[in-house]
Amino acid sequence: MRAMQTRRDSAGGIVIDERGRIALVRNRPGTDWFFPKGGVETGEMPEDAARREIEEETGLTELEYLDDLGGYERPRIKKDGTYDEGEMKVIRMYLFAAARDAEIEPRNEILDATWIPFREVADALEDPKDRAWFTTVFERVQEAVQRD
Repeated sequence: MRAMQTRRDSAGGIVIDERGRIALVRNRPGTDWFFPKGGVETGEMPEDAARREIEEETGLTELEYLDDLGGYERPRIKKDGTYDEGEMKVIRMYLFAAARDAEIEPRNEILDATWIPFREVADALEDPKDRAWFTTVFERVQEAVQRD
């Protein structure tokens, strides 16, 4: 018999800078990158959680809201990089623009945070489910990158 799977709401964002780069983070040595995101706290709205998580992981504040990118689901990723099939993350993602000349720095459990050129993001993402979701919003993000 299969074990019960818990579901956890998560929120995060794709943050672009004025040079068309995307903020990505990683929390383990020797891994690739993820979009900043994390758990939605009780009573918190998903967009507020996304802003909080982005700030907690990258130090970025003063984010301009651009779009609700919808969401997707995937199992939680354990510290060893494998999926925890007992916990499904329900991830809501938003598109934000960073303040001009915003500097990114890793915070809390984040090992590294950086700006990655937009065209390199899909190849840089660690998780195949995150990468597959990104392809579904690629054109919307590209429009935002080219808006300036």
